[in-house]
Amino acid sequence: MSYEKPLPELTPRAPGPLSNLRGDPNISIPGVATFVLGRLSDAPLQYLLFTQGWAVKGLTAVGLRASNLLVSAGPGVAGLGPIPTLLTGMYAVAGIRHGYWVLFTNSFRWPTDASLQVVAYNTTVNTINTLVAIHALTSSPYPILGSFTDCIGWKQWAGLALFAIGISMETVAEESRKSFKKDPKNKGKIDDTGLWSVVRHPNYLGYTLWRTGITLATGSLAATAVLTGFQLTAFLRTSIPEISSYMSAKYGKQWEDYKRRVPSALIPGIL
Repeated sequence: MSYEKPLPELTPRAPGPLSNLRGDPNISIPGVATFVLGRLSDAPLQYLLFTQGWAVKGLTAVGLRASNLLVSAGPGVAGLGPIPTLLTGMYAVAGIRHGYWVLFTNSFRWPTDASLQVVAYNTTVNTINTLVAIHALTSSPYPILGSFTDCIGWKQWAGLALFAIGISMETVAEESRKSFKKDPKNKGKIDDTGLWSVVRHPNYLGYTLWRTGITLATGSLAATAVLTGFQLTAFLRTSIPEISSYMSAKYGKQWEDYKRRVPSALIPGIL
């Protein structure tokens, strides 16, 4: 939309004090550096958890089955098996997408503490995904020999599809809103074009989809359901109401009219 970039789209919630940063154009170099370096370091960290046996040790320490052999077995890249390779690639793409956003799309100040929240949340969720994937590999029905595609199943393909759709949706929504705001004719207007004419928060929907896609690619349906439920609940109970209050105060009747035209906050026809 045409309002200043809200903090919640990269985090599960937006603490109240961070709301005051909306509209502050003064870029924090330490904050941006923390954001970029933190997100770009996530994929290498997950790679080390896979390859150095740290994740396996953590799982076995709490009595869960895990095997270093299964992490590396089968065709993959840089010592990883097929599913760990797929997940590490997803982690890397998501980190690069976030780095690009804060450097080239973002239009307001990101202080260090806010950046640390984003980094901590995404790294925590991905670490959980890595642990879940290793545990799931112990009972995987898919072979570890043959081509890369022979070694992954429908959950990985479906997860990859959701990831691609979600990353694309989030990126298109953010970039189209940026273009809308740059046009002088749209000054003071709410962006109700493109994806913003379908749901009020397509960036949140995109984020939820790609987050769901990564977890589904671990092979665990239970973990996928928990993650998706948590992410939707956080957006619907915290982030979206906070933004709605901000938008109502700033745009008044224009915001109310927009909500009537676009009644779905997150999922068309459902939520």
